[in-house]
Amino acid sequence: MIRVSAPTRPHAVAALAFLGSMAATSAFACPDWSLQGTPISYGSEQLWAPQAVDVVAGGNVNLANCSMEGYGWVITQPDFDFNFSENDAGRELELRVEGSCDTVLLVNDASGTWHFNDDDRELNPGIRIPNAPAGAYDIWVGTYDQQTCQARLILETFGTPPGGASQGGSAGGDMQAMADPGNLTSYRDRVGQSFTFTVTGSNRGSVWGSDIYTDDSSLAAAAVHAGAIGMGETGPVTVTILPGQQSYQGTPANGISSSNYGSWSGSYQFVMPEAAVEPAPGNLTGYRDRVGQTFRFSVTGSDRGSVWGSGLYTDDSAVAVAAVHAGAVAVGETGVVEVRIVPGQQSYQGSTAHGVTSSNYGSWQGSYEFVGHEAAPAAQAPAAPSAGK
Repeated sequence: MIRVSAPTRPHAVAALAFLGSMAATSAFACPDWSLQGTPISYGSEQLWAPQAVDVVAGGNVNLANCSMEGYGWVITQPDFDFNFSENDAGRELELRVEGSCDTVLLVNDASGTWHFNDDDRELNPGIRIPNAPAGAYDIWVGTYDQQTCQARLILETFGTPPGGASQGGSAGGDMQAMADPGNLTSYRDRVGQSFTFTVTGSNRGSVWGSDIYTDDSSLAAAAVHAGAIGMGETGPVTVTILPGQQSYQGTPANGISSSNYGSWSGSYQFVMPEAAVEPAPGNLTGYRDRVGQTFRFSVTGSDRGSVWGSGLYTDDSAVAVAAVHAGAVAVGETGVVEVRIVPGQQSYQGSTAHGVTSSNYGSWQGSYEFVGHEAAPAAQAPAAPSAGK
């Protein structure tokens, strides 16, 4: 939960004099924005790509004894004095922490307002400030318990991309391509509507989910993860706004690793053009670097050839035979199958299904599965070979 307190930063000389006159009182041990932290400086344009700085989280000051809202342990002086500049575009500023323990985040922003967060992303805190004012931000990275641990403070801006048009554009449902908005939190009230954005695929930015993503996931990174666009490629992608989900499953795909997350208030999904149908290759070892991508193949079912696994097959398994085993086509039948490339597995379970017997196998470097076809029920299968295939 993010907590925001009213501005308390003094602006008058008298207030500064009062601070200077205070002796060693209990209040003096609380976080003090007037003390010097490690200076860092970034402009809004620079933070379009997230920037990270290392920090030791925690301290000996209990926030429960201080006037600002929050709980946890910090030090008295800020960990960082952050100078934020050039935000004429009115972007959102996000400050988040990735730590090796349960961390908290306390910020006194350029307007003098206090912000506190704990457990925004599992045990890691995050604060997002809309239309963030330029100026001095004092930042404390603390811990929930009285301990210290290694952590990283990550700073990033969201909103109108550099050189882009204002977010929003035409009315919902208009498929004219708009500038990349960074993420889709501002589209949360457009559930069921589809929008097209011009995006440059990127591996920078956080992504939560697979197929369905949290609406604060980086659009450019999620588009690469989904296979809607390539890394560094610029082009249109279409998304449909969906309701929030109870959970999101992270996966590695197309060079992007997305993260798991629990309940979130908004989601989106990419509208993917139907893939072209290609003649099926003998096996899919040549597709090992395409993890997460889906392909459509024209295949004639066969019972001649080797297959290892059930549901998930080693990528050197004969596609025409595995398709029969999976129930996607029958022997001698020609049809279109949809195949998803998945990572190698530690083991593969053989079984007998649809007249084809697949074999067990141990660790292998690449796999594939037939979309829409469950794993065949396990039955008696040949033992895994003792050395090699």
